[in-house]
Amino acid sequence: MANLTLELIINSASDLENVNHLTRMNVYAIITLGGDKTQKNQKMKTDVDHSGGSNPNWNHSTKFFVKEKLVLEGRVSLVVSLFSKRLLGDKDIGRVEVPLLDLLHSQTPPTNGNFQGMKFVSYQVKTQSKKMKGYLTLSYRFNGAPVITGQGYHQAQTLAPPSQQGYGPYGYIPPPPPPGYGYGGLTPQKPMRNEANIRDGDTFVSALSLLS
Repeated sequence: MANLTLELIINSASDLENVNHLTRMNVYAIITLGGDKTQKNQKMKTDVDHSGGSNPNWNHSTKFFVKEKLVLEGRVSLVVSLFSKRLLGDKDIGRVEVPLLDLLHSQTPPTNGNFQGMKFVSYQVKTQSKKMKGYLTLSYRFNGAPVITGQGYHQAQTLAPPSQQGYGPYGYIPPPPPPGYGYGGLTPQKPMRNEANIRDGDTFVSALSLLS
């Protein structure tokens, strides 16, 4: 199976636990993919927010490549770990871990397999003491994502451009109506008066030929 591309924006966090206690925190985030041992070098870091304290903002964009098979088997998770930058050693604030399959299930991709817009989500942050404190907000989308249905999944197919499709949303051109029928082949047309006279004349000539 092909790789999927996960595009991320780590937007912000709010109401985080202040692990500095007496001073304002300078918070940054480290983003990794847990469960994919073949992608150990995929580790991203945001800038340090020096002004937000427990409510930092980053709007940090990043991108990950992950094997589709591992995502569909539920073996890969997005992990965002939050830290406070300190002179005597950075301190762990907490983290958010979300299976990529959950992110994939939360959106229905269009027919070309790519999400056109980013989806915003917010998750609670789990602290070192295992309690939930604060929220992390991020936005994401997948490129090359499979279509997930109740019967399994399949790779989305790309339709031909409109110039190659013909008319209609699915590239289907209806056949012309049968001769002698109205629009759509639904209502029989009555013959015009001249046409009826011609047909009656033809019948009369045919009868004379039989008598001769």
